[in-house]
Amino acid sequence: MSASTIPVSEPAANTEPSAEPEAVARRPLSELLPTGNARMLVLAAAAALAIGSFAEFGLHGRALLGAVFCPTLVLLAAIDWKHKLLPNEIILAGSLAVGLIVAASTPGDFLTHLAAGAALGGFFFLFGAIFAGSLGMGDAKLGFLLGLALGPKTLGATLIAFAGLLVAALYILASRGTSARKDAIPFGPFLALGGIVAFFRG
Repeated sequence: MSASTIPVSEPAANTEPSAEPEAVARRPLSELLPTGNARMLVLAAAAALAIGSFAEFGLHGRALLGAVFCPTLVLLAAIDWKHKLLPNEIILAGSLAVGLIVAASTPGDFLTHLAAGAALGGFFFLFGAIFAGSLGMGDAKLGFLLGLALGPKTLGATLIAFAGLLVAALYILASRGTSARKDAIPFGPFLALGGIVAFFRG
């Protein structure tokens, strides 16, 4: 599993690793899944998006893609929001399913989608490597999943995600003041929002 957070602003220099993400990372996936009301909300949102995909695109491979891709994003967003982690098991399984659906339904576009995934995932990886403590490997892997599913719509999804993150950061700073400057915001939920909007309206 990979940690996924973005600080509200540049954090103070600190070379001591945090033990908390490592402790969370060792937890099994079953302990990271939403429970209680959160589980019901995730299930409801996932079902609504799956049904909406078939309602929007009919009996087509794109509808099946949305029925897999969008619920996966909802689940990842819920986990990342609470635990600041994006589980590898979910991202890898989602990427495999999305890749197979794209290859089977639109084989002529598969390489375009694969290149978009590699480009966004690679960009997030380099960004995280250059600006330590910003984007994690989980974000890079989720970026690959977005590009693989969205293809040419990937840029729009990314812009929506960064715009949402900026609004959230400004809101936190305005409501909590400078004490929130070192708080970390999980990026996964905003990537999920951008991916879902771009899939249906991009």
